[in-house]
Amino acid sequence: MGGKDDIDNFVLLCSNCHTLVHSYSSKRYRDKEIRQYLNPELTDEAIEKLKSLAGKIQNVKREVEENENLWNIKTPYTLDDAITIISHRNKFTEYQKKLLLETLSLVLENIPKPIVQRCSYRLLKNGKYMSINLMNYLLFRTPAYGDFGEMPVFDCYFTFPKNKIPSNLKPIEGRDVFNFRYFDCINLGLSYTEILKFTKEEWSLFKEACEMANDARKTRNWISNIDINAKDENVA
Repeated sequence: MGGKDDIDNFVLLCSNCHTLVHSYSSKRYRDKEIRQYLNPELTDEAIEKLKSLAGKIQNVKREVEENENLWNIKTPYTLDDAITIISHRNKFTEYQKKLLLETLSLVLENIPKPIVQRCSYRLLKNGKYMSINLMNYLLFRTPAYGDFGEMPVFDCYFTFPKNKIPSNLKPIEGRDVFNFRYFDCINLGLSYTEILKFTKEEWSLFKEACEMANDARKTRNWISNIDINAKDENVA
C-alpha cells in the first residue's frame, strides 16, 4: 500500500478509509477525481475494497443515529425489558406498568398476522417510549411523546381510519395528532383505559388501519431494537 512497514500501511488504510467515509457523506465518492483525496499509491482494487468498507461503516453510522445506541441494534430487548425500561424512565407506578403491559399485549394481538412481522418495534429516546411502525407509518406509540421529545399528554398514539373514528371517543383538544399523507388514517391520542375498553368493533377498525398502511405507498423501513418474540432469560 506504499507504507514503509505493516504498521505504516495500517495507518494509511485507516486514514484513507476515514476519507472515504466522509466522501460518502458528502457524495464526493461519485466524483471521478476521488483519487485526489486518497494516497496515490493505492491500486484500483484497494480503492474498491476501501469503498466497500467505507459504505459499511456509513451504514452502521446511519443505524446508530436512527436507533441512538449501537448496543440496541446488536442486542434487541425483549418486550418485558422494554416495558420495564419504559416504566422506569417514566416513573410509572405498578398500576401504570400493568396498564402498559395489558395495552401492549392487546395491540400486538390485533395487528394482522401477515403484517405484525413486517413492523418495526423500537425503544427510543433512551427508553422513554416505544414505537410500532409499518415502514415509516406510526401505528402505535406509548407513552405519546412527540417526535422531538415533546412531553406526552396522552398515554398512546393509536391509528384509526380517518372517517371511522369510534363515536364513543370523546372529542378532546389535541387528541387528533397526525393525518397520514398516503392513506386516509389518523393518529389519535388515547389513554390506556380507553384502549382497554375497546370492543371488537374498535379493534376491527385498528386492523383496517393497519391494512391501509400496508397497502399504502412504500416508504423506508426502520430497524427494530425490540424482539417481540424473544423470551426474558430470567423467566423460567
